[in-house]
Amino acid sequence: MRDLAPSPDFRYVGLQYGPGGGGGVLSAAIGIGTSVVACASHNAWSRAAWAVAAATACATTAFLASGRRQARREAARTGETAIVPWGLLVESTGALRVLHWAAIRRVQLDMVHGRDGGTPTTRYSLVTLEGERENFVGCVVGAASLERLVVYLEDYAREAGHAVALDLGGEVGSSNPLEPDCESLLLAVRAWLDSASASQALELPSGGYRRVTMHSASARALDVLGDVLRDRTAHAIDPRAFAAVVAAELGALPLADELVALVQSPHPVIAAVAKVAARKLGVPTSRIGVLDEVAPFLSRGDVDVLAAWGGATGA
Repeated sequence: MRDLAPSPDFRYVGLQYGPGGGGGVLSAAIGIGTSVVACASHNAWSRAAWAVAAATACATTAFLASGRRQARREAARTGETAIVPWGLLVESTGALRVLHWAAIRRVQLDMVHGRDGGTPTTRYSLVTLEGERENFVGCVVGAASLERLVVYLEDYAREAGHAVALDLGGEVGSSNPLEPDCESLLLAVRAWLDSASASQALELPSGGYRRVTMHSASARALDVLGDVLRDRTAHAIDPRAFAAVVAAELGALPLADELVALVQSPHPVIAAVAKVAARKLGVPTSRIGVLDEVAPFLSRGDVDVLAAWGGATGA
């Protein structure tokens, strides 16, 4: 059985410019750049002008560096594009499109290097994401931390397609791997925790898990749940979300780091559950982000259920 790929090491990469693969766009970029330079010659620089100049220089320089390759490709779709651990967010003509990793066939990253005071540096990164019917092209000022995505794209798509387990052993899965039912997940966890099976497996006190306080999750529970949360073996029916909910329900504070490690999982439900579970244990949002970050990749019902489960924690 294969191991899971390392989780994405980026949180949000915004592509500043999404040119199509043709000379017209390049000419327009050069024209805008000329206007910005003219503005600068009249000492009219403002913060907005600097932003325009950076974006234009990025688009022009990166496009020139790989013009021949881009010319052979179909025109890329224009629009504001962001790369997040679960796929792409593309805003065009006021509408938001969400593309999971399964919709992307290939990612290419090209660096434009230079020197800053004699020190080698990466000036711009040109990012090309090839979809089934369209490409997305843009650039980032400096180095874009997308090396893992380039290498592990197929692994991320495969992991995101795993069913969410409704038990700790990964034997019973959700019906739809792309939009698991988080309500069923929470109900399954609570029913199991009230069972004799859970009391025996986790060595919980008699009388049900609800008598377990934040400071009294058993050592056995921490060991069992920790093993599941840290497991890097790929499972078609993935029990990590189930274990994350159990950890939060038991108030298992020693497992907070294990939950934090899952918030960048390419599986949107596992990432979302880990975010809310960690927040319920008191982990600050500065470490885990918020539910809204992954919400576009979830069903509306799952977002509502997880938000309600997070309660007053601000998850």
